[in-house]
Order: sequence, then C-alpha cells, then structure tokens
Amino acid sequence: MLQKTRLLLLSLSLCAGGAAFGQQTRSLEQMQQAARNGDVEAQMTLAQTYDAGIGVAQDYSRAAHWLRAAARQGNTQAQNRLGKYLQSGLGGQQDNAKAFDWLSRAAQDGNPEHLADLALMYENGFGTPQDFAKAAELYRRAHEKGLSRASVRLGVLYQNGTGVPQDFAKARDLYLAPAKAGDAQAQNNLGLLYVRGTGVAQDYEQAAFWLKKAAQSGQAQALRNLGVMYENGFGVPQDDEMAKALYKRAGLHLERSLSALLEQTGFVTDPRLNLPPLTPESLQAQQDAALQGDPVAQFFMAYLLLLSPQGDPVEGAKWLQRAARKGLPVAQANLGVLYFRGLGVPQDYVSGYMWLTRAATTNQPELLRLRDDFRNQITAAQINEAQALARQ
Repeated sequence: MLQKTRLLLLSLSLCAGGAAFGQQTRSLEQMQQAARNGDVEAQMTLAQTYDAGIGVAQDYSRAAHWLRAAARQGNTQAQNRLGKYLQSGLGGQQDNAKAFDWLSRAAQDGNPEHLADLALMYENGFGTPQDFAKAAELYRRAHEKGLSRASVRLGVLYQNGTGVPQDFAKARDLYLAPAKAGDAQAQNNLGLLYVRGTGVAQDYEQAAFWLKKAAQSGQAQALRNLGVMYENGFGVPQDDEMAKALYKRAGLHLERSLSALLEQTGFVTDPRLNLPPLTPESLQAQQDAALQGDPVAQFFMAYLLLLSPQGDPVEGAKWLQRAARKGLPVAQANLGVLYFRGLGVPQDYVSGYMWLTRAATTNQPELLRLRDDFRNQITAAQINEAQALARQ
C-alpha cells in the first residue's frame, strides 16, 4: 500500500506509466501528421497533450502552435484557449489585443465559459477599453446558463455598483448558490456581507460560518478576514493565537516550509524501493554502487545526505543531479524541488520547473501534481524558459 511521507525526497515508482493525454488510438507521429494535414481533432488533441504535459514534456509553445492552427479553422475551444494563452503570456509573448480578438470570436458560440472569459477582459480593460456594463451583460448571460464563477463575478459588480446599480441583496443572492457548492470566493464575499450587514442583517456568527468554509480551501482573503474575527471575538471566541496563525497562513507562498508543502500536496512513497536507514553505515554501503553509476544508488545517496543528521545538502544535491541526468524521474522531481527551495543548490525557479517538467513526462500522477503546484508560483516567462530548456 502506498504511504504518505513528509520526506523531502519523493520516492515514487521508477516505471514510466500511462499513455499521453486521453486514450489515443493513433501514435504521436500519426497525430502530428494528421494535424499538419489540417485535422482539427488531431490539432486539438496535440494542443491538449502538450498543455497537460502527460506522456510528453509540457510545452506551451507547441500547444499554442496547434491551438492557433485549430483556431484559424474556426474551432471555438481553440480560439478561447489561445486567447487565454496570449493574455497570460504562456507559450509566447503576452498580447492582450490579440487575446481579446480570439476570446471575442470564441464567445460567439454562447458557451458560458467563453462568455465569462471575455467578460473578464472587459472588466479589467485587457486588450479593450474597460467596460463594466459590457462585462456585467456577459457575466449575466453566463450566470443564466449556470456558470458558478460568472455568478460570483456578477455578484461582485452588484456589490460594488460597477456597471450595474449597487444592490447588496442581489449580490447576496448571486453568491449563495456558489457558496453552498463550495466556491471559496463566494463564501468569503458572503461572509463579508454578514460582517457589514449589507444586503443581510448583520450576523457575526453567520459571517464566521462562511469565512471558515472559505478558509478551509486556503483562500488568502478568507484567512485574513477570519483572523480579524478571532482577533476581535466577532462570532467566535476571542483568540489572539488563532488570529496570528490565520494571518501567517494567509501570507504563505514559497516561504512555507517544505514539510508543510509535502503534507499539503500528499505525495506518496513506494515501499518497494526499500529506502535505506538514515545511518552513516547506509551511506557507506550505497557509495560503491553510486560511484559505479547506478542511478538508483545515486538517488539513495542523495536521500541519505539530504536527510540524515550527518548529511550534506550540497553533496546530496550533486548526487541527485547525477541520477536526474540519467533520466530517473523521482530524482528529476526532487531536484526540481531543491532548486525551488534553494536547498543544496542556488535557488533557481527556471531550473526547478525544467526538472519538474522532465519528471512529469512519465505520466505519474504524483509528479504531475508536483509540477502543477509549482506552476502557479512562477511567472509565464519563467515557465516558457523552463520548457525551452526541457526541450533541449
């Protein structure tokens, strides 16, 4: 049975597993040939494959290439995704004007997701003059089709009176269903309405109820707001220590401890690896095989040097690099983590994400989750640079 661990080293199965994105009936080469011949389905499958990085190295520039090919043939899913790529700068240069153009084309199909994505451009003035009224109209159409995030954004517009007349009761109604369904932003916003008594009777206990739900997801705003509630004893027992803990959690990003990161993301170990005990004797026993070039032994050396009390993070990182260069996915993944943490190596987010990208090509769910966790903590330009290095 796979067991959770807080170990820095992610001891995963050494076998590459799974197919590329979806259950493809054609090989990657056949898919590429079909895509070059104008097959929209093949173009979209390749775009999704490179976007997800399942079975291949994640590569947003290649995903963007195939999205553009499908978008030019009128595929609205491709048009929408390409617009979001251009807006974020993934896979190439950020270009809000082109992003707005593609998102506008996609929204013509009436898909609520596409309507909401275009509304966000109008709301923020990305690639087009800011227009809250137009954003509200698009959010309303998406809300009427049942899109939760559109309901929340429309609620914010009503709460602030931007693009629509200010109406706290309307905002409350728009937040309620998404909040009950688990939307953290809706829960936070609903809690604030109860704190302030706007659109509802002031009720600190109800406010704390909704803020606690939002805070459970780690939503930073909710953590801060709930901290204020505990600091002042509003709807909860007054508790300065709890308030401090919530404020601390709200400020955690890359500074969080590595053990907390591993615990949160639930990485697993494969007991079949039979990790050696953290002793000087184990270190000596592994050294001969590691020096002969055995990547698993090199990985074990890194494990012992990084975690044992007599360990040396710099030497541990060197052994991990040797195993990673031999293609051992678990070594590549852990080396990526070291670069993000600056442990045994200079902190380097690009190198870290490059190694995580290489490791994730094995299609192991744990490695995919690890890569995607760090993806949200670096810039689009850093991701693009890392993926270019991974291609080499």
